[in-house]
Amino acid sequence: MPDLLNNWLICYQQLSTLSAALQQADTAEQLQGCLQLSREINTKLQQLVDENPGMAIAQLSIIESNTTTAISQAIKCWVLLAFWSRLKHWPNARRDIIGGCALLAACTIKHSKRPAALQLAALLKNQQSGGIFTAVLAGTYHQQQKRFSWQVHQDSPLLTLALDIAEQLQPDDNSARALEQVLAFKISNSTDEFELAQLNILAQLAPTLYLSGRLAIDQLERYWLLCHADGQAYQALQYWPEQEKISDHLSAKPLAELNLLPPARLALGSWLSKIHIKPLATQKIPTPSSLIANSILTKLSYHDFDAQLKLVEKHPILVQFLLDNASESNRRQTLIHRLRHALAIFGQEQLPLAVARAEVLQYLQLQSSTQHAWLSQLQHTLQFSIQLVGRYLPQPLNLQQAGLIAACCSAPLWHHPSLQAVPLSKMQQNQLLLGQLCQSYLLEPVRSQRLSAALLKHYQLDDWAVAVLSQYQQPQPGQVMSYRQILGVFLHLCWQLTFSVFCYPSAQQSSKQLLRLAAQYLPLPQQPLDYWQQELLNCQQLYYPLDSQPA
Repeated sequence: MPDLLNNWLICYQQLSTLSAALQQADTAEQLQGCLQLSREINTKLQQLVDENPGMAIAQLSIIESNTTTAISQAIKCWVLLAFWSRLKHWPNARRDIIGGCALLAACTIKHSKRPAALQLAALLKNQQSGGIFTAVLAGTYHQQQKRFSWQVHQDSPLLTLALDIAEQLQPDDNSARALEQVLAFKISNSTDEFELAQLNILAQLAPTLYLSGRLAIDQLERYWLLCHADGQAYQALQYWPEQEKISDHLSAKPLAELNLLPPARLALGSWLSKIHIKPLATQKIPTPSSLIANSILTKLSYHDFDAQLKLVEKHPILVQFLLDNASESNRRQTLIHRLRHALAIFGQEQLPLAVARAEVLQYLQLQSSTQHAWLSQLQHTLQFSIQLVGRYLPQPLNLQQAGLIAACCSAPLWHHPSLQAVPLSKMQQNQLLLGQLCQSYLLEPVRSQRLSAALLKHYQLDDWAVAVLSQYQQPQPGQVMSYRQILGVFLHLCWQLTFSVFCYPSAQQSSKQLLRLAAQYLPLPQQPLDYWQQELLNCQQLYYPLDSQPA
């Protein structure tokens, strides 16, 4: 534990160094040094949180006596984001980017009314430095910039919220507010759905979030430093404010006998090591191999309904996807709340397809992509496109088949290395950049097509597994096409129709060409492209995931 305390003290010292370096940085080389130092501090802080989360939570409730307001705010902002990212089960890379941005923004000294994060972003952009750090910082305070939330990086609004709360927790060197008061005021006065959702996520850590590191006084006017919960009581250390002395021995104190005091000025010391909080539950981000290895499809009984029900009930996330699917699939489009009812709707023939689709959707959700909402709607559009054109296949496709094929074919996009840093509204040459990146990635045989083929083969859609590998191969004039090659042309056409609607005006010309090509092999109605686009737009549940009002 002494090592943990020393590392916390080192981080505070390094933040002072970072703050001084940022004040002097005006060249690309100096800014790169600041970026590197922020990464190093973030890495060390992440390790400290993993080893003892209680020591981190306590930073929210004290005024550290040996540092400046800016450094205290930086730590508080960082701690909030560290717990948010863990509660959201973010990948480490995403967690580290927002953590580094928090340290940089909070350690930058304001020189005008403009927020420090935006000042730093402008400097980084001017020096062509920072990459994704610049994108996240530049998207903070989007309301002040009169921008919509979808016009900035997806994690910028959360960084803004953390910076705002940290500033309210300690507005200056000599005063601080209790976290529960700050959050209660925000919840009572905010109408922002995003902000309220984030605060509710953070509230999962209550009351530990509010109490660890707080001072309290009992009926005998003795002071106590609260450490952690112990049944109905709280383990606490006696504190003598006159001598600024803290006992080494924990005592169990009923909270009902204590009156909480405002956050106090305390030096980091051995008392931090007395706080013991159970680490947050971690959720391993699945890989394609683990998705296939852990699939329950091979265990699914095809004749015993009760056995099917019992197996699926063990997987709560799958259950929710199946309920959503059943609500969408039943003829009346009514909400389905019972798993037994959902399985009955699918029937024995469609159930394996529905379970397979739920497995892929769960896998994609657990990737925690910043673009999950956008990609999910792109996948919905592809599914409707497959259903629409699939009517004219020799073996027409039903809803469950189309849903599973769309999920498998779009799955590689959740692994696209560049999508995470691109705001939804970003345009390049009058085309939506996200759409361009997705279309390019789908062409890659190793990183994209092979993953889709492996998933389709695992779910026993062998013809489609071959088709996905051949979908971008250009047929020769007069070539006799096999059924699987025709399916490849079909998939290519469905993707292009999807992009022509979802990423308009992208893919217009290529969609027209593919319609003419597909008509040679499928009995498609002789209709222009806008007919097919309108048919897609008429599909239920198709919408573009952008806010209509500034968030």
